[in-house]
Amino acid sequence: MLWFRPERLRTVTWGGNPFKPMVIGDSPAELSPRRSFAQWHQLVEGTSEPWSHADLTAARLIGETVTDVVLQFRSVRVLIAQDHLDQVSRQVRQSDQPVIVADAQGRILLTNEPMRRLMPSAGIDLLHLEGMLPFFADPAEVRRRLWDLVRHNRTWRGEVRLEMESGEDRPLLVRADPVFSSPDRVLGFVLLFTDLTERKAADAARRRFQDGIVGGHRAVVGRLDSQFDLVFQNLLASVVENAQLAALEITDGVDVARMPAMLESVQASVSRATEVLARLIWHASRAKSG
Repeated sequence: MLWFRPERLRTVTWGGNPFKPMVIGDSPAELSPRRSFAQWHQLVEGTSEPWSHADLTAARLIGETVTDVVLQFRSVRVLIAQDHLDQVSRQVRQSDQPVIVADAQGRILLTNEPMRRLMPSAGIDLLHLEGMLPFFADPAEVRRRLWDLVRHNRTWRGEVRLEMESGEDRPLLVRADPVFSSPDRVLGFVLLFTDLTERKAADAARRRFQDGIVGGHRAVVGRLDSQFDLVFQNLLASVVENAQLAALEITDGVDVARMPAMLESVQASVSRATEVLARLIWHASRAKSG
């Protein structure tokens, strides 16, 4: 904050012109006094009125007031930022997805409850990202990815396997990103984990269903006479087609946790329908031949 004052032109009267040249006397070695001490008037420009005590007091009061306003504004910003931080922290803690928030050095600032339940030793409070290494099936690879994340600010997308206390491995999808406040300054890192156990089980159930449908179809074909076998194949094709449509609806609209059981139910229904259809066709062929 700058306080500008207007220019005030004024005239200063001197007892003589200090810039008047000196005159040499009769002897070159002697200097004579100036011969004219007439008043000399000088016009002073580029200056203002001198600062009075009242001016200095007013300036000091203005500075203190501005300082108070700035401090109050910054204090309000701190309160707003703290409230926003509390809201975000509360949302992260209430999230169903496992989340870890770390600072720029990799020190863990926040771990929500789903993440603590996911870790094999639920009672351990993690202090640093590297503290998670013993829990993974491939700690060397996880260390390398964490090093790239923290030291080189590289995002991490991949799948890891978490060693559970039961001895089984749990597949996890990792999404880790640095958070920048400016292009060259990192505030910290956010790591999101997704449990792939149910998704893996659903994928395996899809493969088992498809293999079971195709394999069951092939196992029955050829057991009957050619004429009745063709009839059986046409009827069975309709059953399989309807089963595949049902499986498609299940995989598109059902929660992955329920998908394996429902696919197995459809597959069992197809197997029973195939067996019943085969018996009916076989009895029809015996009746015709008899």
